[in-house]
Amino acid sequence: MKNNIKYLYAYMPWLLVLCAFDIFTAILLWLSDMRALQALFVLLISTTVILFLSISSILIGKERKKADAYKEFLSNPDKSVELELLRLCNTAERESVKEVIDAFHKKQADVEKANSLLLEYEEYVEMWAHEIKLPISLFSLVLENQSDNIPKEVAFKLDYVKNQLQGNVAQILFYYRVKSDKTDFLFEDVDLKESIHEVLENFRPLLEEKNFKVVVNDVYGTSYTDYRSFEFIISQIISNAVKYSSESPELYVSMKKDDKKNVIVIRDNGCGVKACDLPHLFERGFTGDSGATRKKSTGMGLYLVKQLADALKIDIEVESDWMEGFEISLHL
Repeated sequence: MKNNIKYLYAYMPWLLVLCAFDIFTAILLWLSDMRALQALFVLLISTTVILFLSISSILIGKERKKADAYKEFLSNPDKSVELELLRLCNTAERESVKEVIDAFHKKQADVEKANSLLLEYEEYVEMWAHEIKLPISLFSLVLENQSDNIPKEVAFKLDYVKNQLQGNVAQILFYYRVKSDKTDFLFEDVDLKESIHEVLENFRPLLEEKNFKVVVNDVYGTSYTDYRSFEFIISQIISNAVKYSSESPELYVSMKKDDKKNVIVIRDNGCGVKACDLPHLFERGFTGDSGATRKKSTGMGLYLVKQLADALKIDIEVESDWMEGFEISLHL
């Protein structure tokens, strides 16, 4: 109904033209024969209205068929639909519509080519990320087996490099996961204390090297979530705490209850984040205005944390003051 009224408004100038013609005819009848005007005026007006509505209904029907053909072509641009659309167009429109159709097909081909290249690239990156795990595993094995033969300082540096490689590969894989249409989350009851201690154990050499004071308080219970994604979120937060640590670094992990939810709170006493940066902290590639401390930041870690947290229905709260530490709360 709304579309019909829209079309009637479009044809309104023609009704005004017909009404003007009726007025002109009425004036001629009035000048020639007043009785003829009285007899024919109502017939003249009613005929004009009926004629306008009849022609309008026919034109509206054609316009609606044409609009439906446009929609059908956009959703299913095959040859039969294209021919039907051209058939419904008048001679003046046909050439322009044909140019639009040709441009549409060209753009569609370009999009399909770009999507194909993107899919190939994504598959290559995913394959590379999985294949790089083998040399990293061999690297880890050599470090473990030769730990007595490698100087402690060298062993620490190699272990640091290994952890960086593992972290970067994990970022690639989780970026692929959050951007993929296919989700492979495996939800299960995750032991929070065990999971957090496992992440901390992975960071133990680095935490010890930087003389971190690590305190884990009152973390207990389980949460129904994806184990790998949850550990990745925790590892990115701890990685940031290590990266932006103070001279006497401290890391506190605790848990509290909020509206029957488990809330994991991770706090450090590092450089923190400026107030102006807090609203943009989870934006992709955002590194902020935090000086030389964050020069090496890629802005991807917390972005992926937020993307995964949203996918897992985990709410995040952040509190920080510049040079006074950083606190992040995960509402599970």
